[in-house]
Amino acid sequence: MKNIFYALAIGLLVISCGEEEVKEPVIEDTELIVEQDGMWTEYYPGKKQIRIQGPLDENGQRDGRWVHFSEQGRQLNFTMYSHGKKHGHSFNAYPNGSPYYYGEYWNDSIVGIWKTYDKVGKLTERDYGYPEGY
Repeated sequence: MKNIFYALAIGLLVISCGEEEVKEPVIEDTELIVEQDGMWTEYYPGKKQIRIQGPLDENGQRDGRWVHFSEQGRQLNFTMYSHGKKHGHSFNAYPNGSPYYYGEYWNDSIVGIWKTYDKVGKLTERDYGYPEGY
């Protein structure tokens, strides 16, 4: 009886090793990016949720409000752009949605007062000043 059990166990082991593992299809990064009508959209794998989205100018540079979302669809941050440069307000949140930092860019430089919150909500402010001609 033991010999039959061992033979059966070895047979099952051999059969299970011979089966091919079913793998999810690999999605190339380029398939996750869609550029249409001046709007650039990047999706999370599976294309069910937008990861990053924003408008492009006539030269294909970021221009306007660019937004980053979590896999659950929560807005995590946004930054304003002008012809490829950060220019305007920027906001970033922790994964749970609570604020992380908020501030402003001018011609790709940090300007003004930036507010940063730690994970328990304690606020820290830093003044970067404004350049001449702001």
